[in-house]
Amino acid sequence: MTWLKNYPREYYQKYERVQVQNDCGWYQVYKLPKNVYAICEPQHFQEVNFFLIMGESYALLLDTGEGFCPIRPLIEELYDGEIITFNSHFHFDHIASNHEFQPIHVFEDDSVKHVAENGLPKEALGAQLDEEMFQFGYPQTLDAENFYIRPYETEFVADGEEFDLGDRKIQVLHTPGHSNDCIMLYDEANKILFTGDTFYLGALYAHFDCAEFGHGNLQQYYETMKRLTAAIPQDVKLYCSHNDFIADWHKLQETADGLAHILHGETAGEREVAVGHTYLEDGKTISEYPCDGFSIVYNTSHLK
Repeated sequence: MTWLKNYPREYYQKYERVQVQNDCGWYQVYKLPKNVYAICEPQHFQEVNFFLIMGESYALLLDTGEGFCPIRPLIEELYDGEIITFNSHFHFDHIASNHEFQPIHVFEDDSVKHVAENGLPKEALGAQLDEEMFQFGYPQTLDAENFYIRPYETEFVADGEEFDLGDRKIQVLHTPGHSNDCIMLYDEANKILFTGDTFYLGALYAHFDCAEFGHGNLQQYYETMKRLTAAIPQDVKLYCSHNDFIADWHKLQETADGLAHILHGETAGEREVAVGHTYLEDGKTISEYPCDGFSIVYNTSHLK
């Protein structure tokens, strides 16, 4: 698979690596501007990032990763105080260690409730547990044959709700499109927008239509991105949940423009979708629209 090439990624060199004891040989930690730690899983196809946002009274953990290795000892190595945990959305690669931190703050949605109450079997991950999805094979702590995501307790949050960490305030923004429960976290004072999977420098997924991943919606996605471009100042940095940690504001506008082109049928230059992007969907109906540094994967049958 092409993703196995060019490892380690060059963009990690831009950031300050933090040496830790509890990385399990799997996680990497980087110190980002404005007192934020990024924890990443660069050895898996998803290349997931999740964030520990440090406050004077509390820390906020946004997502808990893929669950292939224990994460709580690492988080407690970085911060020994009270932690509030959020999910950017309910997809497997962001929730698998939720059981280590519950209750989890989530946006209320039927799909979220179902997964929180029942967990997910390994079959729900599609090809994501195939050994070729791992850069150096399975980590020692992963039993791929018996892997599953455990149920977890939730606490619902509302659009616009604000959380005070002591010396910084974090606002919840409901940003549907990738899935209906997607949220971003906005740190206005520090000019940071934590984007979850609504934007990152990679393949943005708007094609899901199943119980395990919920339902993507191109029109909602476009409306979300238009709303963000109007509401978020252009000097705000995007802290992203896959691949490179930080992107510039103008990528919000580029995403809105790309979604508009798809909705209007202006899709010249599309490419075949890699098997890693299809998940549980029928790859025959999925297209990938290329943009500058990212792409948009969508289901052609969802278009009117």
